[in-house]
Amino acid sequence: MIPDFKTCPKCKENKSSSEFHTRKEKGYVYLKSYCKICSNKRNKKYQSSICKCGNDKLKASKYCTDCSAQNKKKYYTLRDVKIYAEKYGQSAAYNIIRLRAQYIKKIYTQCQNCTYSKHTEVCHIKPIGSFNDDDSIELINDASNLLVLCPNCHWEFDNGLLEFRHRSMEDEGIEPPA
Repeated sequence: MIPDFKTCPKCKENKSSSEFHTRKEKGYVYLKSYCKICSNKRNKKYQSSICKCGNDKLKASKYCTDCSAQNKKKYYTLRDVKIYAEKYGQSAAYNIIRLRAQYIKKIYTQCQNCTYSKHTEVCHIKPIGSFNDDDSIELINDASNLLVLCPNCHWEFDNGLLEFRHRSMEDEGIEPPA
């Protein structure tokens, strides 16, 4: 039987049983030792400390939410991505660009060559490596440089077997993204 009240050994307060986490073991229900507030404070994930800016932060985090947004790495140009490539590799760095190009799949839901729609991939008409270091990722991922192709057409395009004349979104009656 669960008692109506229990004293938390951490805060030394007498609290109702609803303020404690329960534990089921071998068919019996027990109250955990610490109240919910104290057990959350004991959990390292929820412990807080002070950030360099003076705001509270989680102990497991390096920065508070405001500072983490400011210190987040932003990749605007191909040069920024290549610096990332030195540490993590070319493939991982180009994934930053490829992930940002996925917006085009919201506009084209099927292969622009054969109209297959079960699986599509984003393809750059001009390869990422052929851009200058100072070119922005927005330029690389411009809608006029992207195709949505099925895996077969993508392979054919990359290997020169498929010649594709890019149609603009206006030619297809689709409004470009704002």
